[in-house]
Amino acid sequence: MISRLKSDVLLAGPLGDAWKLAVLEAIAVWPLAQEQIADESYVYLIGGEAFDWQLLARRLLRECKAEIDQDVWCDWLSDPVLFAGFEEPDFMRAVGVEKGRAHLSYFYGVTVEQSLVTAVEEEITHRRVGGGWQLSDHSLELAYETLYGNTRDQLWEVFKLEAGAISARGGRRHRDEHTLGSEDAFTYWLFKLRMERSDPAKIASDTRKGLAKLERMRQNDVRRKKLVHADVLHRQMNKKPRRKRKAHAES
Repeated sequence: MISRLKSDVLLAGPLGDAWKLAVLEAIAVWPLAQEQIADESYVYLIGGEAFDWQLLARRLLRECKAEIDQDVWCDWLSDPVLFAGFEEPDFMRAVGVEKGRAHLSYFYGVTVEQSLVTAVEEEITHRRVGGGWQLSDHSLELAYETLYGNTRDQLWEVFKLEAGAISARGGRRHRDEHTLGSEDAFTYWLFKLRMERSDPAKIASDTRKGLAKLERMRQNDVRRKKLVHADVLHRQMNKKPRRKRKAHAES
């Protein structure tokens, strides 16, 4: 499958969107929900529901490094747009309906949920500053208490116990470690907890807040990249060419 992807990406070339579609079509037929490569664990499907297509795409594109420049595919995968820059029908057709729906679960349950926590943390910080309180590290903890009713550490302990029970039933031993996969699984667990405890109006309001924060972060990243690019161009244009030393003829 990886060899076929390499051939498809090489045939598509580095320009345009054809190589991106080749990656999405490879994702559609990829059979593994998770895998272990050397010391790194890749969890693509969380709880059988939330699919991190970008993580799988990174894993596949590392195999195609000779065909597509890493900066190019990193820019594509770091953009948190909903359908990878494609129209929804094109994206769904490429990855398949099942994985497309699981992607939506990941987008709202992990990506937007993380943005919501950040947005609430910022609101708490602004209120504390406006009220004359000194800045502290408590805003994040208060954000978890506001959204989920407990501190992050308390929530993590409950999540760990539930994840351990599920792993035990499935014949796997749960490891108590904070990895990228476990953090995403924890965030998705928090998302489902909030869905259970909140009324529809509050869920809709929080979703809008998370989406708005995500878009602001995305726009800030776009502006940052433009400034970096402009600075690089400015340095290149103002770089003085070295003077060539005149050769002295020997007498």
